[in-house]
Amino acid sequence: MDIGLTLKQKRQELGISFDEISAKTLINTKYLDALENNRYSDIPTEVMLLGFLSNYSTYLGLNANELITEYKKEHPANVRTQITQIKLKDVPIPNKQMFKINIKYIIIIISVLLLFYGIYSLIHLGSEQKTEEVKISSTGEQAINKNILEVRTTEDVWVRIKEGENPIFEGILPPNTIKAFESTDEFKIRIGNMMGITLIFNGNPVELTKSKLVGEIKLP
Repeated sequence: MDIGLTLKQKRQELGISFDEISAKTLINTKYLDALENNRYSDIPTEVMLLGFLSNYSTYLGLNANELITEYKKEHPANVRTQITQIKLKDVPIPNKQMFKINIKYIIIIISVLLLFYGIYSLIHLGSEQKTEEVKISSTGEQAINKNILEVRTTEDVWVRIKEGENPIFEGILPPNTIKAFESTDEFKIRIGNMMGITLIFNGNPVELTKSKLVGEIKLP
């Protein structure tokens, strides 16, 4: 049995066009033509082919089961893939207007991303500047909190100076010596000749008991 010829003869006998059949069965006219001419490879999948054959033959008043059985006898080894192979010509090509719209959206998205990046950069930079200002401020405070001791001698003077409990100088200073010391802790000073020394603490002269030969002073 020639399946395609059977379908074609029945359709012509009924005087029905492909367009009429397509409107009723929702089968594309190109697939109807493929069935009538036995071009089964034009139909994407085996499932679609058998479905179209069943619907088309039923619409024409033919025995669908008989035609399907005949098809399977004629093509026993015809294992067709269920994956639709889409031809390039069947792929819808976006028109120029759609392309322009897509480009427009892409530009908008990029602009928004750049805007957010700019805002983030400004906030991050501002945060770094504030951190740097805090560091500078802290450094300035540390510099201000340092105590400065200036020692001046007019005679030979033995002196021992401690920063807290840590000795930082001990020895005899000859006349006309000027030495300066810095500390964030208190100064503990022991002097062996009170008459020959002058102390200046943070720019202010320190009052010494000149009547004593040996003395100890804590600053501040």
